[in-house]
Amino acid sequence: MEPRGTAMKASNIQRRLSQIGSRFNLLLLVLASGLTINVSAQTDLMPLSERNRAMTMSGEFVLASVGDLMIRRPASQLGDPEVQAVLDLIRNADLAVANMEGELANLRDFDGPLNGFVGSHEVAVDLKLMGFDMLNRAQNHLLDSEFEGMFSTNTLLDEAGIVHAGSGSNLQEAAAPAFLELAKGRAALVGAHAPIFPEHNRLAATARIGNLGGRPGLNMLNYSETILVSAQQFDALQQVRQGFLDYRDNYDNPRPVASASPEAGLSIPASSSGRNDPTYRVTRGDEIPGTVVYTLNVNDVDRMLRSIRNARQLSDFVIAAAHIHQSQSVVEIQHLSTRPPEFYVDLAHQAIDAGADAFVGTGVQTLRGIEIYDGKPIFYGLGEFFREAQWELPIVVGAADSDPRRGMQRFSRNFGGSTQSLESLVATSHYENGALKEVRLYPTELGINGPDSRLGIPRMATGQHAQQILERVARLSDQWGTKIDVEGNVGIIRVD
Repeated sequence: MEPRGTAMKASNIQRRLSQIGSRFNLLLLVLASGLTINVSAQTDLMPLSERNRAMTMSGEFVLASVGDLMIRRPASQLGDPEVQAVLDLIRNADLAVANMEGELANLRDFDGPLNGFVGSHEVAVDLKLMGFDMLNRAQNHLLDSEFEGMFSTNTLLDEAGIVHAGSGSNLQEAAAPAFLELAKGRAALVGAHAPIFPEHNRLAATARIGNLGGRPGLNMLNYSETILVSAQQFDALQQVRQGFLDYRDNYDNPRPVASASPEAGLSIPASSSGRNDPTYRVTRGDEIPGTVVYTLNVNDVDRMLRSIRNARQLSDFVIAAAHIHQSQSVVEIQHLSTRPPEFYVDLAHQAIDAGADAFVGTGVQTLRGIEIYDGKPIFYGLGEFFREAQWELPIVVGAADSDPRRGMQRFSRNFGGSTQSLESLVATSHYENGALKEVRLYPTELGINGPDSRLGIPRMATGQHAQQILERVARLSDQWGTKIDVEGNVGIIRVD
């Protein structure tokens, strides 16, 4: 895929617009005109007018939401009735959204590096056959095959007629809402990601200013972290810190030392660069030691909220999607954290306040709770819809043995000593004349007891297994007062 410039020839513009089909992407038109977009923070957004705030999809409208698509090969044609029952939930919805976890390429002629999560190019068309309409592309595997993999995937999705948001040739493109024209109205999607590790900052797109700059990547939500400790723990850390600082005079150029207090916190030198130095402060009120307090970058949040607000004015239905792995506490397995940290809840609320009709969260490889906020659904973690992690490229091309002792093979079936990563949900949100009436939750399982050839492909969970999944989601939703009625193998949230 050739780079997108700010002064494309008319033929190139026409070719790109024909590729994206029904995707109505105003941003590309602006870039093509040579205009510069201001990406500075906007902290004081004017409130939406009442006429623009309402969801305006006509009549009955159904949104199907699922979690991560860790998919490597086509699966829509499988005759397994339990698989087809799951896919019918997607196909029968007016709009279906997911997170694209990984990249796609034609492995025979792809020129980029083949690393990490890369699936076959046929998957893009197959996802369309399953019924998927919109995908968040802001996720930590975006550059597994570097820029070539990102552009290959985006092009394949464009050609398949699947609208995607959250990645692009520069920050403006990655942060902008993507649009889809439906018979009942226009849908919009805004995507973002919070990095897991400092090295993931390389995934972030940068802004193009005039004809300068603009690095490809994703719409990033950066943050800082503070770890909460008890007063006794703080005193012990203070002693450790002072023990390091006692030797400052041994060096010609010692690092500056910030003041420390239980209220403001302290940092302990942990690396020569200082990039990964943790900060600690004493708990307040009912806070629990070990809790991680995340502070999102204001500019990044404002950029996301601006895109949501703009999409709200231009669309009948707006989805905010975020791929976030962060856990509440340092004692949790990060990818298996079942309760969202406070910043995540706050971000979801701000997204709804800015105009989103639904917030679809992904990232953790297990299920989290569901909140109905201001009459809008918030899914804090829908799990893995597909999880074909056993499809390692070295094994596919015959460069390694398919040994179940390999790290990725263990990851695919028994991550963290649990099978929770092989349990998921399809959530269908039912609206009538703009108002959410109910959310139906269909539990799925990904071949927990089946052969590796079918591992990671969703099928309907039944019986006691379905009950266990729904009971866990109900328990995790209690903190927001969400009531889930279990009827057969389906959970139902009724909205007054």
